[in-house]
Amino acid sequence: MAVNLINLEDVTVAHGTKLLLDGVSLGVSDNDRIGVVGRNGGGKTTLLKTLVKTEEPHSGRVTHAGGLRIGVLTQDVRIDERLTAHQAILGDTAEHTWAGDAKVREVLDGLGLHEVGLDAVVASMSGGERRRVALAALLIGEWDLIVLDEPTNHLDVEGVAWLAAWLKGRRGAHLVVTHDRWFLDEVNETTWEVHDGVVDSYDGGYSAYVLARAERDRMASTAEQKRVQLARKELAWLRRGPPARTSKPKFRIDAANELIADE
Repeated sequence: MAVNLINLEDVTVAHGTKLLLDGVSLGVSDNDRIGVVGRNGGGKTTLLKTLVKTEEPHSGRVTHAGGLRIGVLTQDVRIDERLTAHQAILGDTAEHTWAGDAKVREVLDGLGLHEVGLDAVVASMSGGERRRVALAALLIGEWDLIVLDEPTNHLDVEGVAWLAAWLKGRRGAHLVVTHDRWFLDEVNETTWEVHDGVVDSYDGGYSAYVLARAERDRMASTAEQKRVQLARKELAWLRRGPPARTSKPKFRIDAANELIADE
């Protein structure tokens, strides 16, 4: 049985005059593998920040399960520049201690940290190298939920493939924002689309989301066409003049007026 980790209840967040989340209610459970999509500036990062409580909503409530362990990779990676890669990833753990840990070795190898050099100082690293160091530090930790904002940035093709395989083999929940459609399709079982202040949920990865959204749009278009046709009929009926109107019930006149209000 799935265990609920995070709940959002009627959450609203605005930046200035822009409403990014408008009364959003949703939850994250311990088995969830969720990809988050939407146009730039549409609220994806705001949703993640609200979920992990680094940004307070203007209204509504965010609740976490007791003792919830969340690991977060943000787009804006900040690491103490005085540290070495080894210190930033493994702290003061001696090499003979972590060298026997298969998980640590797999992460270091998969992200190419030996090429960067574990003795390299963060201050001397490029932005991409710093990001790989931050990602490695996150992945070797023990978390109930990991939240990744653009994790494939600065990874080569082999690195992206390795990260996808690693996430698929990991036990626990994750939330991923990325523009890499292959990655979204590969690692997620649910897709959240953030748009116009709402979050729509779709079963499946990116491909399933695209197909489901196309079908939803088609059905909405068909419904709108029917509404317009009916509105035209009602509008024609209303324009037949007072004598005709008096023979029709008032509720139909009210319904017709409501129907054609947007026409």
